[in-house]
Amino acid sequence: MANIGLEILMENLKQLICSNSPPLMNNLFVQEKQPQLQFLYQEIEPLRTFVMVDRDRRLARRLRNVVNEAEDIVDLFLTNGFIRNNRNITMCGAISTYQTPNFDSVLEEIKSIKKEFMDKKMQSQTEVLQPTVVTLPSRNITSAVLKEEIIVGLDDDSMVLVERLTGNQKQLDVISIVGMGGLGKTTLATKVFSDRFIVYHFHVRAWVSVSQAYSKKDLLISLLTSIGKQAPEEIYKLKVGKISELLYKSLKGKRYLIVIDDLWSAKAWDDLKMYFPNDNTRSRILLTTRLSEISLLIKAGMQIAKKCQGLPLAVVVIAGLLVKGEKSTYAWEKVAESVISYIVGDPKGYLDTLALSYDHLPPHLRNCFLYVGGFPEDCKIPVRRLIWLWVAEGFIHEDGEKLLEEVAEDYLMELIDRSLLIVAERRSNGGVKACLIHDLLRELCLRKAAEENFFQQISRSGYLSSSKFIPGQQRRLFADSGVLSEISSDHSAPHIRSFLCFNKEWYFSLGVQRCFHPFLLLRVLDLLTIHTSIVPLALELLIHLRHLALWSEVTKLPSSVCNLWNLQTLILKENYSGFMKLPENIAKMVNLRHMWIEMIISIPDIHNPSTSDCFYNLQTISMLKLHSRAESMLKRIPNVRKLGCAVYEDKKDDAFPNFSLLDHLETLKVIQPEVLQAESMLSKKYISFPVTLKKLTLSGCRLPWFSMSTIQSLPNLEILKLLNYAFEGPTWDTGEGQFRQLKFLKLQNLDIHEWEAYSSNFPCQLQHQQQESDFKKIIWEHLNKEYMQEQVAALAALFVRDSVVFKSFTYANDMFDRAFGLRCITTRSILK
Repeated sequence: MANIGLEILMENLKQLICSNSPPLMNNLFVQEKQPQLQFLYQEIEPLRTFVMVDRDRRLARRLRNVVNEAEDIVDLFLTNGFIRNNRNITMCGAISTYQTPNFDSVLEEIKSIKKEFMDKKMQSQTEVLQPTVVTLPSRNITSAVLKEEIIVGLDDDSMVLVERLTGNQKQLDVISIVGMGGLGKTTLATKVFSDRFIVYHFHVRAWVSVSQAYSKKDLLISLLTSIGKQAPEEIYKLKVGKISELLYKSLKGKRYLIVIDDLWSAKAWDDLKMYFPNDNTRSRILLTTRLSEISLLIKAGMQIAKKCQGLPLAVVVIAGLLVKGEKSTYAWEKVAESVISYIVGDPKGYLDTLALSYDHLPPHLRNCFLYVGGFPEDCKIPVRRLIWLWVAEGFIHEDGEKLLEEVAEDYLMELIDRSLLIVAERRSNGGVKACLIHDLLRELCLRKAAEENFFQQISRSGYLSSSKFIPGQQRRLFADSGVLSEISSDHSAPHIRSFLCFNKEWYFSLGVQRCFHPFLLLRVLDLLTIHTSIVPLALELLIHLRHLALWSEVTKLPSSVCNLWNLQTLILKENYSGFMKLPENIAKMVNLRHMWIEMIISIPDIHNPSTSDCFYNLQTISMLKLHSRAESMLKRIPNVRKLGCAVYEDKKDDAFPNFSLLDHLETLKVIQPEVLQAESMLSKKYISFPVTLKKLTLSGCRLPWFSMSTIQSLPNLEILKLLNYAFEGPTWDTGEGQFRQLKFLKLQNLDIHEWEAYSSNFPCQLQHQQQESDFKKIIWEHLNKEYMQEQVAALAALFVRDSVVFKSFTYANDMFDRAFGLRCITTRSILK
């Protein structure tokens, strides 16, 4: 598992020893310790390499522990420095004296880990002898125009093969001839290929030879020319997609025999297998290969499918594992063996089977997957909230120019593709809005989390009933409000970095001054299910917070909260529609990425904002109060991507906010609260939006319908919602303008009586509807045939997905029947 703490520690140390450090580093007490902190950084930096190359679990555990210890020492030192530098703070009962960081024990352990690692590395270098790699000269791929030869011997073997190839099995069958070079594999295949009964039995025969260095295009062309389709010079002008379609159509509905001679890798087989239709015509594929892995890989896949016996969870999870996992005989055979224990009904064996999906996860996904297990059973988890938590926890790594949230979304989709998470709710444009985890996979997460000391899930009853319960070195708690109260009184959680509470409680007092003293090192505090009447001043002690989520009815945010310069996400939920004025010093939250407050919030306006007044990292803000002319405010949030705002009229100025100033804006919601007035001043205003906009919601703006031409021309707009007199007037004539990418349109509570629209106005929507209709027809036809259960069919996806983008539905119809008799029902390849 990736050492998240190490990366966070390195980043924190870098900030402390560099000039661009956070405001606290102006503290003289901290500056005095910068040489010591720099030395620690230099000693720890090589450990990154150890994390990447060493898989020794015991050594990894030692490394994790020493990193956690160093991290705690540094952060506690910063908290002490903050308290000492702010004499006005009186709630310091938990820390009464200034402490100097002592890294002696940490440095000794680091030296010991380095020595052990180097010793192991030296030992491995002396024991492992690297083999010499010899590159064999490649052969050209040849088409199968075979001359008739006189072959002596092999009569018995050829008879067995002929019987197998002409057997009664209707579904496509794959037969392998495996053996070392020079054993006669090609000779045997040639004898069988030229057998008179074989020639009579099959409508089409084709032969292709594969070299170690091959071209997929050349393979496809060889197969086409082998069956006499077009001259090679004509085919070479075509793209791979068209060539594969021609091959498929040439074999469609026919009884064919394909010989793939001298197959060197499973990848070559993967490149070809998609193009062989399975029409129940008794077609056959004959492979010759030196690699038993290729033949056994197919055999293992069939064993897995058979052993799953239609059990939905096993099929889906195992399919997800095999699609993403290692394509080797050993890996697949291990999966096949483990499936047996699940089938016999052993609960432990069941979890062991599911644990394969976790063991084969890449390191960057393991933390994300385990984290979901901390949420309550059957909980629909909002994707936005989950992604923000992942980022705050440090699970997400930078990937090129992508935002961390975009990388996190990729991680989420990969977990969904592996069937480890389930889509619970979708957005208007088809994106994932909420997800959940299967109960049994959640049990797996809880078990693995305990083994890895990743998090602990407890309730107040469990906490009180067990006198032996001590959080100790536990870093994350998923608990209820009772546990928060108990820990607050006995100070028993000095190392907690994350506290998430999920039980619903209408009233909970966070006003106790000492409430957060045991949690001074918190990075994540999520109390969205606990209602409190205030935002406690004691929060200002939690200077390491990255994620803060509260349920409160406060209308004013304490200015001391703005000292939380590490905060990335601020979520405030409330019970009624109210207003909140943010503090003057809100811009001190330089790392703020998401501000989601369920009230109309006002930020003190600055006429000529300077660089220090801008929120450069802010991506999400809702609901921001804007007056008609809001240029100065919009300039302070230049990189925002999701904006919700309430626009109030200004009698001195009738301009509509110029949202085109926001070059990165993708989602915009604009409401005008005074919707009941007879006439809106906004109705005569010019509107402007950035070309990056993908989702637009308008409510109460009372705009004239001719202004719609501006919206229709937005090139990336996918979702449009017009609510509560967003536009005013009885007639909407869409004219000749196009919504080029629009996928979802919602009209609600408008006074429109007549709508004139044309087919050319919504090209994307019409195309999507046609695809959906065609696809539903395909699915319906296949579901009415007698084949294996739909759940087992999911396993077939591992044989066919990601190998081809279907070019037309004329030959996509049969792609479900191709994976060796298993039925594949998947929308991914057809509709992408």
